[in-house]
Amino acid sequence: MSKTRCKGCGAVLQNKDIDKVGYTPDLNKDYCQACFRLAHYGEADAHFHPESLPTLKPKSLALMVCSIMGLDMLFFYPLHRYAPDVTYTYIINQIDLLPASTNLDKLLENIIKRAKAMHVPYEDIILMSAKHDEDIINLKAYIQSFNAVDIYLLGIQNAGKTTIYKALVHDQHALAMNKAGLTQETLKAKLSSKQTLYDMPGLFQEGYLHQLFSYQTYKRLLVNKPLKPFVYQLKKDQVLLFEGLVGISVDQDLSLVCYVNEQVNIHRTNKDRLQVIITEQSLSNRIYAKQYETRTFKLDTGKQQITFADFGFMHVTGPCHLTVTYPKNLHMSVSEALFS
Repeated sequence: MSKTRCKGCGAVLQNKDIDKVGYTPDLNKDYCQACFRLAHYGEADAHFHPESLPTLKPKSLALMVCSIMGLDMLFFYPLHRYAPDVTYTYIINQIDLLPASTNLDKLLENIIKRAKAMHVPYEDIILMSAKHDEDIINLKAYIQSFNAVDIYLLGIQNAGKTTIYKALVHDQHALAMNKAGLTQETLKAKLSSKQTLYDMPGLFQEGYLHQLFSYQTYKRLLVNKPLKPFVYQLKKDQVLLFEGLVGISVDQDLSLVCYVNEQVNIHRTNKDRLQVIITEQSLSNRIYAKQYETRTFKLDTGKQQITFADFGFMHVTGPCHLTVTYPKNLHMSVSEALFS
């Protein structure tokens, strides 16, 4: 018997176990119960994490999609080592979220430098926004210039793969929302008479917000509008606090440029107050974690980027030391800034 799949997430529909993916009380529906609740009520309980890297067909084209918010992880999934006979093109999606003043040529130049330094093979690197019709038209023409029959959309969860998929094949049922792990099984559709497009489940990244907080909590922190840089002058005895999530203290007076959702509360406080605020959760309307850890980062000379999981990042000019207090197991990284 043929299996009916959810048109939102791709999972096989089933009506036997409410706790397993694909559950629906009515197998004649388009969506599983989880996708129906997400699409109609904005509610979600669980997150799906693939347990292995995807299998790619030889001589296919892999479009490696990365969000602006995930640039620190751009080349950290070495699929080319497991499938060397595949052509890889990197797509930097959601450039519409960058400040209007961003020098995109410089951004692309720095990305190319990083790829070369990490010995990452690629056919092209494309900057685009899945929300811009012209970018989608150009991407479709680019894909069709290849002889590859199978085209894969790959990348970390929440990179915007399904938004690109929907735009390319005009699939109105697939769900493209700001939620990690939404696509649970591969979605596929004909891009042309000769090419098939596959929207693959997102690659799992340890330490992102959905591991620590409910969907209702973390979706408010994710960036969904063009970023506005917030500049703070921080003194040696001060801490910059992002919600009840991340506290930054420095060993000298520094200027910090912060890129986060404008709804994220940023508060400057004294260093000796940080632990009290976290322990007592004494500031109202904040998001707190159950456990925290503290780590000191030594920053090299030049503009460095400190990334806070998938909800924001900060630019600081080194050399300097930053002490960061953050939820236990939250993904944090330091890398050379790719743009200014």
